Amino acid sequence: MSAQSSSSSSSTSSKCRVLSTLKKVFGFSTFRSDLQENATRAVVKGDQDVFVCMPTGAGKSLCYQLPAVLAAGITIVISPLIALIQDQVDHLISLKIKACSLNSKLPSAERKNILQDLESENPKIKLLYITPEMAAASSFQPTLNMLLSRGLLSYLIIDEAHCVSEWGHDFRPDYQRLGTLRSRLPQTPCVALTATATKQVQDNIIASLTLRQPIAMFKTPCFRVNLFYDIQMKELLGDPYGNLKDFCLKALGEKKPSGGFQGCGIVYCRTRESCEEVATQLSKRGVSSKAYHAGLKASDRASIQNEWMDEAVPVIVATISFGMGVDKANVRFVAHWNIAKSMAGYYQESGRAGRDGKQSFCRLYYSRTDRDQVSFLIKKEITQSQAKRGGVKASDKASMAGFEAMVNFCEELGCRHAAIASYFGDERPLCNKSCDCCKNPRAVKQQIEHLQGLLLNGRSRTCIQQPGAAPGPFGYDKDLYEGGRKGYGFARCDEDSDEGNEDSSDNRKREWNSFYQKQMNLRKSKELEEFILPSRSTLIKYSPLCARTKSCSGAPQTSLY
Repeated sequence: MSAQSSSSSSSTSSKCRVLSTLKKVFGFSTFRSDLQENATRAVVKGDQDVFVCMPTGAGKSLCYQLPAVLAAGITIVISPLIALIQDQVDHLISLKIKACSLNSKLPSAERKNILQDLESENPKIKLLYITPEMAAASSFQPTLNMLLSRGLLSYLIIDEAHCVSEWGHDFRPDYQRLGTLRSRLPQTPCVALTATATKQVQDNIIASLTLRQPIAMFKTPCFRVNLFYDIQMKELLGDPYGNLKDFCLKALGEKKPSGGFQGCGIVYCRTRESCEEVATQLSKRGVSSKAYHAGLKASDRASIQNEWMDEAVPVIVATISFGMGVDKANVRFVAHWNIAKSMAGYYQESGRAGRDGKQSFCRLYYSRTDRDQVSFLIKKEITQSQAKRGGVKASDKASMAGFEAMVNFCEELGCRHAAIASYFGDERPLCNKSCDCCKNPRAVKQQIEHLQGLLLNGRSRTCIQQPGAAPGPFGYDKDLYEGGRKGYGFARCDEDSDEGNEDSSDNRKREWNSFYQKQMNLRKSKELEEFILPSRSTLIKYSPLCARTKSCSGAPQTSLY
């Protein structure tokens, strides 16, 4: 038999094994897309490192889980959160795939059983999930060395790979050490996966993980035609909660004969108090909702999530930590009650809608008060860390750039899908009226003009900028705010709580009140003369940190979809 025919026979055999495993183990007769299939086959082949960038819900996990099942050895998967890991492990176990996790919260007896299996002559474990902290821990090194020396390590998987990059929206310092781990495993194929990566983040991931060249690259455009994006200006709504209620009911559609809805929805809030308030207001208005945040007991969080998954409660009102690893196809809407901290974060969170490919809705309720509070907290975190450490970090620039992009997304007239595509370096998609700006540009323009009119008429107040500061984008003083670490808003990856993903409401109130009082005192003192007021146009367009913004109950409310 010639070398060419032998290669062809081997390829055919591999293709049959992949399709057979896809059907028998995972229950799918076909792959979700050609890109998913090609990425999976590239990983199975095992002669290249692989980079996969697919939107939320596009089936990234299958690209390494199927090859892991086919491999003779063990696949190590590094993922940022224990909760996310547990969801993956539970899913694999339900498919009768031997998967487990080693983490700091594991009972000693369970940990002992896992290590005994790994050290056995023929380990049954196919996928071993660990956090980046565990990967760097001295206690894990003997296990890793043992797997290497016995030739049992099939793949190294880096999930949520954007966490590696300081230019990513969710940068985690513990992920940066994975480059050192990768260098210790030069012969082991490495697969990096993410849902959100600009070209800059993508290049940074490849460099930081020292992925072998040439790399098999698989990236899909971020545009999803079944998602309708729109922005509502809170200041222009007479009854914001009523508007949210109407949005929820319209997105959920008609009720089933049994009384429930055909799908469900998520409302994201920045604080625990907002979660509780929004859930209460929606329930009062006839939309059954429950709050989900770190202030609840773990058992209560699990119960609420299960009720939502089972659709006993159609709407869950949660902080942004909710949703990672939650694989639910019929989420008919995702609403953000507050502005997101970055465009990448917003894209990932809103992308949890419509995984079944059916029409779904993504709405953001924009308020300049919310914007200015988030801006204040981001800048405060950066200046505090810079004072401790000094120097300018890419993560700081990324956090400000991501927030600026988010503000532009809300305040500028233009296709929402095009704005997202531009941020991620994709070509302009054919929106086909899948956003408010393309469906009713006149109404959106009126919203923006009306919001600016509130500022001109004194209905919205803006604080004075720092003395002598030349305003950058959105009034930021670049010399003051470009230094320091990022790290805001995130818990340690190995913690079981989503506490770090929320703004502590008590601290937030104290910080905001303190800041506001200082500004008021300055206005009353002689130091007022040292302030340089921004121009009127700058105030209208950018508006730095501001005080509370009054709402306008008389503004028109237009349905944009």
